[in-house]
Amino acid sequence: MISHRSIALLFALLFTACGGDDDDAPDAALVDAGSDAGPLPEPAADYSSPGPHPVASTRVVLVDDAREGRTLPVEIWYPAAEGARDAASAGHPMVEFESDTRATELARLISEAPASCLRAQTRSARDAEPSAGPARWPFVVFSHCHVCTRFDVAEVSERLASFGIAVVAPDHEGNTLWDQLEGDAAPVGAEFLEVRIADVRFVLDVVLDDASQALPEALRGRFDATRAGMMGHSFGAATAGVVTGREPRFVATMAIAAPIGALGGGVRAGDIDTPFLFLVAREDNSITEVGNRLIRTDFARLAGPSWLVEVDDAGHWSFSDHCGLIDLFDAGCGTGERQTMSGVELEYLDNATARDIAADTAGAFFARWLLGDEGATTLLARPHPSGVVTVSSRVP
Repeated sequence: MISHRSIALLFALLFTACGGDDDDAPDAALVDAGSDAGPLPEPAADYSSPGPHPVASTRVVLVDDAREGRTLPVEIWYPAAEGARDAASAGHPMVEFESDTRATELARLISEAPASCLRAQTRSARDAEPSAGPARWPFVVFSHCHVCTRFDVAEVSERLASFGIAVVAPDHEGNTLWDQLEGDAAPVGAEFLEVRIADVRFVLDVVLDDASQALPEALRGRFDATRAGMMGHSFGAATAGVVTGREPRFVATMAIAAPIGALGGGVRAGDIDTPFLFLVAREDNSITEVGNRLIRTDFARLAGPSWLVEVDDAGHWSFSDHCGLIDLFDAGCGTGERQTMSGVELEYLDNATARDIAADTAGAFFARWLLGDEGATTLLARPHPSGVVTVSSRVP
């Protein structure tokens, strides 16, 4: 099984090989949170807490005949009907995202993992009736981290769905937790990056096909083609960046804990004018400080409105519901070594706080670009209650 040290070295080598200077960064106005940027519009809602809708999720299995029957389990979070509120409030065990042997193995992993680091219970109902309106939802496609699962950031997905933004997340089969446990996971790199990108585009095609028999009847025709966002974590963040550069149907993108083009894909940050947000774990010992420097360089190069949200004492999996689930996901759980001060130990940020920061950030960002709330990103410009968040924004 690949070790945490090995994956960190691999990321560092790839990022170093693919990095470059930022001489071509476009001119932009840079604003730090807390600076006097003048009056900002007020948000229409408080995206730092769950929204008005109860949340439901369902699993579908999609088959891509164009790629030799490639089969993808896909999780969909969506705003549920009011009758599902009690079930959503009670939630369900995380193991119910899986079935059969995967559910059994997930239950074992959760029982053996540090309870303070991961979530064992969701805040959503399974397979509930969707909300009656509006007719179509804005939505976000999510790409999970290296050897993770489609419910890698389930808490973030719940927050978005509670404000009426659906989330559609495929398992990138061949690069999931289950492949890792079987010792047969595809490595981080350009070859499987292309597989992930094809997965994302296939899922996007399916949910936008109103006649698709692959979706439950109640979800057909519910996704708004004009309000599609993209989000990813780690390898998924690299996937999100490259697919955004290639896929004009995405109108906003959030990348968690990885730069855009360091794994290949032929897309540079300067080519992307889609509104973009990076969420950075400052003590990330998976992509290391090398990777974080590349994120900051990408932020400086982006051609469209962009945000850089940096979180003190956060590790690579701090924002994930999977943190601590296996040894590889321990960067963010308990203690670790600082990347900003070599040889110094740290206590990682409390995981519930870190996940809440990720959900707050995603809620405000996607509300701005998918719900049309021009004041939503004002919340990003204000000090976060945790006191550990620094935000910069650029307006080309």
